[in-house]
Amino acid sequence: MSLVANSIKEIISIKIKSRNDSVTDQYQRIFMTKICIVFAALVGVNYFNDKVSCIIANTNGMSDSFVGATCWIQGFYVFEEMITRFEDCGYYGIPKNMEHDGINSLGHLCAVNDRALGKIFGCHPMKKKYYDQYQYMPFFIASLAILFYLPYAIFKITNSDLMSLKDTLNNKEVKAEDIVSAYFNVKTNSIRKMKLRVVMTVCIKFLYLFANVVAFILCDVLLNGDFRKYGLNYVRWMRSHSFIGLTSYGLKAQIEPKPGYVLLPAMGFCEIHEASRDNRNSYINSHRFICEISPHLLYQYVMLVFWFLLVFGIGISIAGVIVAMFGYLINFICLLSKDSPAKKIYRIVTFREIDYLECIRRKNLPLYSDVLYSLKEKRVKKTKYSERKFEHFAFVKSDRE
Repeated sequence: MSLVANSIKEIISIKIKSRNDSVTDQYQRIFMTKICIVFAALVGVNYFNDKVSCIIANTNGMSDSFVGATCWIQGFYVFEEMITRFEDCGYYGIPKNMEHDGINSLGHLCAVNDRALGKIFGCHPMKKKYYDQYQYMPFFIASLAILFYLPYAIFKITNSDLMSLKDTLNNKEVKAEDIVSAYFNVKTNSIRKMKLRVVMTVCIKFLYLFANVVAFILCDVLLNGDFRKYGLNYVRWMRSHSFIGLTSYGLKAQIEPKPGYVLLPAMGFCEIHEASRDNRNSYINSHRFICEISPHLLYQYVMLVFWFLLVFGIGISIAGVIVAMFGYLINFICLLSKDSPAKKIYRIVTFREIDYLECIRRKNLPLYSDVLYSLKEKRVKKTKYSERKFEHFAFVKSDRE
């Protein structure tokens, strides 16, 4: 167990360092990816170690291990109509009397079939709500890590130019002319290519938002639509100080269902069909057991934390989209400004080249001045602005005499 704890500790450790993507993106592709792996490891350990236990009568001739293994494969169910009938429940969604599997016209519980398997008139069967998510939950949570990391893989392809520029700036001997010829060359970097990179940069922000929304929807579909308001219901339930009482039968009945049990109940029905035949005899029988699904207890709290992380991730993703679009909007407003002659250099470059300039400015301010001067020398002559308008630029070429 200590080995598992150490492995989880290594996985969730995050190094604080400068990265190519924004903080909002890092939350998704680093934190959420690692959270998915950690949660998958937690439920995975439970997946291989925890067993299903059922209440078995001594007279049916079935072993505990056989019933537990068979029920694990079959899945479990509760009755939907029993979810709100707390006074008639032994456990959540389970009647006190196991023979009651239907409701009559008066709203009373009844047995659909008698002991001779004959149908009882006027007793309509209740709807069964099945649960077998524990069979694939570890693999599902682990697969979500791919969903959160995929936008970063696209980010690395789209922003390979910016990443290359940052590596180039780490070289202290780099010259402004080399940067201008490599990254501000309209022959190798066409305007269409530059526009595509800008559009893809914004689209990647939407991809992170899409990943969170898709993960949320998948969890909701997987959990029978009960995941959508799971966190809100849990907070509301805790505030209302709900409690679990004891019935006269000694079975736990919920005055108000705990949201965790609504999501994944800890107890459920399991049905096994028994049949055998030899040369002389045939034997057919059906068994219904009450089983405890202990893995669901862990899943309840894992999915509760995951619900809040997904909701927070959606908010972070929306913030990332707004910041990215607002940044380009600010650049556009600056392009329309005619007050400062220094800003006019930005009017003869593309939005992507503005990203290059901002990257250079943050890394090396003197080099930034040299690059601006070099761009002025090479591109201003091709624009409608004369040299006179650039006489008062705030920068001076550092190596000019």
